[in-house]
Amino acid sequence: MPHPVYLVRHGQSQWNLRRLTQGQTAHPPLTELGRSQSAAAAELIAEDLKDLGLAVDRLLSSDLTRAVETAAVIGRRLQLTPESDLRLREQHLGDLEGRTYEETWAAAETFDWSDPTMPIAGGESLMDVYKRMGAALSDFDCGTATVLVSHGDAIRSAVAYLQGMKPHEAPWVDVTNGAVARIDDDLTWLGQ
Repeated sequence: MPHPVYLVRHGQSQWNLRRLTQGQTAHPPLTELGRSQSAAAAELIAEDLKDLGLAVDRLLSSDLTRAVETAAVIGRRLQLTPESDLRLREQHLGDLEGRTYEETWAAAETFDWSDPTMPIAGGESLMDVYKRMGAALSDFDCGTATVLVSHGDAIRSAVAYLQGMKPHEAPWVDVTNGAVARIDDDLTWLGQ
């Protein structure tokens, strides 16, 4: 069995709470609930590693504040210092960043989703995120357990990549704040 990669979505941010589209907006910090979700994710990983008889070797995080704060909580529990990896950032959503969810959804209804190479609102395309996450995942040693702290759209792209599917062909995965997926021979969602 290859050593697992854990994909963790950051805890709830202030912009999640305010229902504002974040994308690569860097500054929104975690809420109290977000810190609790991060601690719960850390416990899920620690327990899973214990059950597997493994120790985690690396902790990498997107450089966006909400992911950095989540990784810090996980790092304290797992006794690891988080490393920053820009490839783990959320999808850049261009002009949609900072808008309410309702405004974003209304704009999404006018977007041609049949072309995964089309940038969204002047940001990145689905394929851009897929390739970026695929490159990050390809760099990891299968002989070490690794935790990656990232974002919802980026994690959906990573899951599609690991399952050998293109992002627009993969089934929708609801990646909630604090969600943890373990990927080894299979995909297992922990505590979701």
